[in-house]
Amino acid sequence: MSTSERLSEQPLTLRQREFEWDFKKGVEGYECWDEIVIGKSAEAQNTFEVRVEDILAFNRSCLETDAASNDPNDPVPHPLFLVMVSFYCIGTGIGSWIRTPGARNPGQRIEMFEDFRPGEVITATITHYDKWIRRDKHYMMDLIELRNQNGVLKARWYVQLLLPPTRDLIAQFANA
Repeated sequence: MSTSERLSEQPLTLRQREFEWDFKKGVEGYECWDEIVIGKSAEAQNTFEVRVEDILAFNRSCLETDAASNDPNDPVPHPLFLVMVSFYCIGTGIGSWIRTPGARNPGQRIEMFEDFRPGEVITATITHYDKWIRRDKHYMMDLIELRNQNGVLKARWYVQLLLPPTRDLIAQFANA
């Protein structure tokens, strides 16, 4: 059984079933390190309507046991819930490089301002923040700002990865 077939049995919520979790699909359309322009900014491809079932499923997957995190009516989301929101929002548009096969995670910086609440509609604005080469490794950093439908800043995520620098190298990872 392939990894894709095995994982297809795991989604529990509607959002999880909607999400394309096979990051090898559409890889040819992902942004690539050598093509990214620092300072470019745009809204992500999708918005994310926060649902109770999404928060609860995420909290359970993090083995969260706090009663407030498992409240069936108004759960407090785990601090890393913003990662799920961001990946869903990004889709295959700006910021899609975070889905790159072969990428490695050297660290992240997250700033939380307010918890995500059920019923909010979250929009992600992505800015290509920085890229550099250190010890022959290609680093990329985006700033993702997550705001609700009223424009309230909920969180900032400075997402950083080491990436294959060219489309040819990404294709090698994706087709390995």
